[in-house]
Amino acid sequence: MRKLLSCVLMMTLLLAGCAAGQEEESPEQLANLIRGEYLSLEGWSARVEVTASYGGQAFPFTLDAAWSREGESVFTVVSPELIAGITARIRDGEAALEYDGAGLSIGALDADGLTPIAALPALMDQLGTGCIARCAWDGEGEARRLLLECRDPEGEEGRGTEYFLWFDPDTHALDRAEVSVDGTVCLTLKFSDFTMEMSQDETGDHADLGGD
Repeated sequence: MRKLLSCVLMMTLLLAGCAAGQEEESPEQLANLIRGEYLSLEGWSARVEVTASYGGQAFPFTLDAAWSREGESVFTVVSPELIAGITARIRDGEAALEYDGAGLSIGALDADGLTPIAALPALMDQLGTGCIARCAWDGEGEARRLLLECRDPEGEEGRGTEYFLWFDPDTHALDRAEVSVDGTVCLTLKFSDFTMEMSQDETGDHADLGGD
């Protein structure tokens, strides 16, 4: 309950920064809109370039990802060739992973056992129900993105597991993300061909959004 109240307070403070009559949409306003849209998603698909870092070593691989709010989420390795075709499945929101082919496990990212594959649905959990500790514009011109930082509301900045998500301000597609543990980035994700499937009762203007 204490965490919930802290998140509610944080979101209230963020939204309080939205001044009436602003000519440009504030990051707080856009963050609120995007959170609502992603809560309405049935699923999304994308090509994801992933780099996991362990003890100074980097392990890059590429996934074809199809996340589903209900049912089965499927993440298939397309490169490197040595592990291409390996598929991880998450069913009905359960954390258990199943692999077709050789093992893909290269260790947990944090003390809670977060893995590079499990980080994808974890990002959606953070965006939907996690505590948004900070939102801001990042970059300039066409490269400008909305940055959301999510972490335990009772934790300190730079401690524990933190999630950073960047969104295209026009399409609202997820552009890239990072997972940081105790201030060190241990996972980076770059999304392309991002396609969002809205629920059938969603009547907004952002159904079937796509990203670069």
